Amino acid sequence: MTDFNAMDVAQLQAAIAEHRPAVTAEPPALVPAFAEAQLALAAKLAEAGEMERALAAAIAGVDHLRLLYENDAATFGVHLASALNNLSNRLSDLGRDDEARQAGDEAFALGKAAIDAAPAEARFVLVSTLMNQSGRSWRAGQSLRAIEELGTAVDIFREGGEQLYSFLGIMVDALHRNAMALAEGGLWEEAIAVRRMTAQVFPEDHMPLAVLHLLALTLQQGAFARSREGFFGESLPLAEEATQLARDLAETEPDQYRLFLAQSLASLASRQHEAQAHEQALEAAVEAVGVFQDLAKVDPAGALEPLVPTLQTFASILNTLGHAEQAQTILAQREHLLGVLEQMAGQA
Repeated sequence: MTDFNAMDVAQLQAAIAEHRPAVTAEPPALVPAFAEAQLALAAKLAEAGEMERALAAAIAGVDHLRLLYENDAATFGVHLASALNNLSNRLSDLGRDDEARQAGDEAFALGKAAIDAAPAEARFVLVSTLMNQSGRSWRAGQSLRAIEELGTAVDIFREGGEQLYSFLGIMVDALHRNAMALAEGGLWEEAIAVRRMTAQVFPEDHMPLAVLHLLALTLQQGAFARSREGFFGESLPLAEEATQLARDLAETEPDQYRLFLAQSLASLASRQHEAQAHEQALEAAVEAVGVFQDLAKVDPAGALEPLVPTLQTFASILNTLGHAEQAQTILAQREHLLGVLEQMAGQA
């Protein structure tokens, strides 16, 4: 079988020219290689930034695949679905998202119809199509629609089981990029939802700890953002969930995640203090300080610096609860620690 993806533009153009007389005859010959070469050429031209020519090649490939599909739907259904998904990308490259969505909708319908004939390939096309449609929804400001499309993509991926594991890296990378973009835009609710989806694509007994770490970090950031906006009560469930994840991580890999647990407890104490849950904040702050102090015995540089703001929060909580003398003691410890850190910096 010819590997058209390994060919350069000139080779693909030569292959297309070789088959063109047959496919333009009356009636046209059905030549799968012609469609494959056109689609490969579209991808190469898009990589080179020649978007109009890439779109023309993608259209030519889809048009010929339609003829193949009409002749043998069982064999070519998934190929036409994939080609339409790729065509949708070429349209989006040119800012034609409305037309791209129409092509994506057709790709999705054909992909669903092809699941019985080619389960793994069809599901991958469905997942890819939904990811692309989600991008169009984000660009159109339709966040709820985008989240729904991503969620459906994750469900289809999970349904595919081991057959789709070879596509796991692609799936995770796409979700990660979505979550990062949402976080950078301050859309924390959506970013958290996408982080949860990332965790869902893995079997429970093969869950990478890094995925849970990223989810916990995004929850913490979302909690901080809600608190800064004045929604103190809404920040608490996010901070509490992040801390529980940190506990689980530290229990599994203490050497790697004990510092993260201490930082999570300190963050939780701050959110609780802001929400007027001072007794709970005191408990979290005491535990955070204890973990930081234990860590300082083995990693002073890593533990002492984040301990400084935690002591400040601890003292503020104590003052609020009427323990002014204890608060002064904690602040004195903080000042001493700042001096230690200055010494360490001078010796570095």
